[in-house]
Amino acid sequence: MDKRKALRIVFILFVALINVIIFWKIDWSDIDVKGISFVVELASDKNDTYQIYYSHPGENFGEGARSDAKYKGWSSKGSKDEANGVGVRKKLVFSFPADYENLRFDFGEKTGRTVVYDMYFEMNNLKYSIDLHQLQKEENCVSIASRDIIPGDENGDYLVVEVEDADPNTLVQFHKDELINGYYDANKTNTLIFRIVLCVLLDLIALYIVMHFYSLIDIPVEIYQNRKLALNLAKNDFKQKFAGSYLGIAWAFIQPIVTILVYWFVFTIGLKAGEASGFPFVLFLIVGIVSWFFFSDALSGGTNALVEYNYLVKKVVFNIDILPFVKVTSALFVHFFFTAFAIILCTCMCYVPSVYALQIIYYMFCNMILVLGLTYLTSALVVFFKDLGQFINIFVIQVGVWLTPIMWQAESVLGPLQLKLFKLNPMYYIVSGFRDSLLAKRWFWQGDTLLWTIYFWMVTTLIFGLGVKVFRRLKIHFADVL
Repeated sequence: MDKRKALRIVFILFVALINVIIFWKIDWSDIDVKGISFVVELASDKNDTYQIYYSHPGENFGEGARSDAKYKGWSSKGSKDEANGVGVRKKLVFSFPADYENLRFDFGEKTGRTVVYDMYFEMNNLKYSIDLHQLQKEENCVSIASRDIIPGDENGDYLVVEVEDADPNTLVQFHKDELINGYYDANKTNTLIFRIVLCVLLDLIALYIVMHFYSLIDIPVEIYQNRKLALNLAKNDFKQKFAGSYLGIAWAFIQPIVTILVYWFVFTIGLKAGEASGFPFVLFLIVGIVSWFFFSDALSGGTNALVEYNYLVKKVVFNIDILPFVKVTSALFVHFFFTAFAIILCTCMCYVPSVYALQIIYYMFCNMILVLGLTYLTSALVVFFKDLGQFINIFVIQVGVWLTPIMWQAESVLGPLQLKLFKLNPMYYIVSGFRDSLLAKRWFWQGDTLLWTIYFWMVTTLIFGLGVKVFRRLKIHFADVL
């Protein structure tokens, strides 16, 4: 059997497997912005902000995993609940992601009294109640002066809490399996529709690829056939960037190091950024920015590949299809160095790499395929539209580093909906993947990351296919324009 036909059959089988995985592993919670609502009905003698913190088993509670709600039911003119001396009874609603198992409720930042009338999880029309008596247990409470269960009316007992010290909180115990089963029951229809829509989109993309399979794999095949030539050109390209300078290729490493030091000084020393997602900010920054350095360097160099090597483009016998790949491969040399630097720094700061670090190879491959697809597109277009290079440098590279994000923690700043929109950026997936591999220690198929893995490859496949199509369509005009 012809190798290309065999590859097409393998691709079809792979798509079929992804369809099975979607119906097996993907559910509505992966895109549900509201998730599960955690509701606390309370009254207080203070207007304050109450919080919940959530974490995975074995992890500490951090600022990046919390939800806030404000109580504004107290007035100095008098209390509504005179027996307890508190204000109007309010319902505070917090967002609780479905894939967390530990929950802590914080009683605000001010000293005073809080009366908790009811506490429960809410999923559509389903309700999962919390026994208030477990909140009274001493082993669950921190910085709480007193906690008393008061017999109530037909609506049940309520909890009166007095706080005096900073950061008063109590652990909330619940059965995760019961909660999740209730959530799934409440969202069966949404989950089914979501799975069908996702499979339809995936299969439409796959159908287009199958119909144009041979033309889409032409360039990858040519790269493989000319891999030795491409690698030699990449080595020469890397050396020639700094030819004639006293420090030579050392400049390739100095510029990123200086950039990291500047960012570190501004955020850690100037803005006093201590931790991000529960990790030292310097690690959070470096592990994230390593992948961005490669992306920006490869995209910038790859975009100008045909212009820079115009003398090769004009040679009829030279296969110009490998030129964008040459520039991307050239950027890999520095990328390998800084990835090793990030691993060593993590080790020195007691974040020893584990088996999860092997994922870095996968995420480096993701980054390379994404930027390779973009460079085939941009290198073809910049030949005819010179301003495209400037547009990419300003609006993709300079603005993109803040939109990814790398220097700030999106989970603690953005709301659930805004965070989902930021995750549509494919580089968000790669940057988060580097952090998951070295810091958070999470596999790329765990939780909602599996959905974003499928999304990333759908988008990357479209970008790569578009880049290859445009490149081959405009290829015959390159020599004339250049």
